[in-house]
Amino acid sequence: MKRDRRERRAVVKPPPESLQRVDGGGPWGPTQFDLPERDGSNVQAIVMVALVGVVVLLIIAGLWTLAYFQLN
Repeated sequence: MKRDRRERRAVVKPPPESLQRVDGGGPWGPTQFDLPERDGSNVQAIVMVALVGVVVLLIIAGLWTLAYFQLN
């Protein structure tokens, strides 16, 4: 059996403010190619998360050591 083909039609329309956009991204916002270049500005956040992780691990290790020597 041969399938019947449906006619193509637009299901959704872009938002009205998309007509006023000038610089890239198309009607639905920025694409992966329109994103700003990575300039290493999140290095500070990475360092902070790493330091907090190390401190938490040191606290856990200290508590475990304290509990080990208190119970033995």
